[in-house]
Amino acid sequence: MKESTKKVQTQRTFQAFKPHPKTMKMVSVETGIDRPNICRYVAKLERLNKITVVKTAPCEITKHKAKYYSTDPDYFPPESQPELFPTPTHAGAYSQ
Repeated sequence: MKESTKKVQTQRTFQAFKPHPKTMKMVSVETGIDRPNICRYVAKLERLNKITVVKTAPCEITKHKAKYYSTDPDYFPPESQPELFPTPTHAGAYSQ
């Protein structure tokens, strides 16, 4: 497969997950992209932190338990910020 085809399919996959959470099978049926390719693109998007698992539930197509993914930032868990000033319970680690 050409590199340009992979790039276009990755972009189409990203956009397909945006409106609402879907399974890989649902995106495959919607876009016409083979499911194994969707799986590779989702793995790549996960490494880039561009997609997240929203829930695990029966797929609307296969009725089997599956992960629902989304690229909508509203579904991403909030980022945890490290403590700038540790609380007294953590202070012991810093005192001599």
